[in-house]
Amino acid sequence: MTEKQKRKKGYRDILLWAWVTIRLIDTTDVYSGCDIPLNPLNLIPFIASTQHHEFHHMNFIGSYASTFTWWDRICGTDSHFIAYNEKVKKAAKMTE
Repeated sequence: MTEKQKRKKGYRDILLWAWVTIRLIDTTDVYSGCDIPLNPLNLIPFIASTQHHEFHHMNFIGSYASTFTWWDRICGTDSHFIAYNEKVKKAAKMTE
């Protein structure tokens, strides 16, 4: 194996383990059912949240994205989730 091939394999291995680590953290977060406020994954735009995942199991219509919610936005499968969030926000304002 040449030096260039070894370096390429090293980068591939690092990227693989970085992806596996991020996915494990994300899966643990989403399936825990707890919204952790200081979760570093919340800094990633369009990442699926606990609320997104719970709504998927509550409604069974839409919110199919496992990691990035932009797929739901592009495919139009997040309309029920957006409507539900609006109702929750309105109800919270009324109780204040």
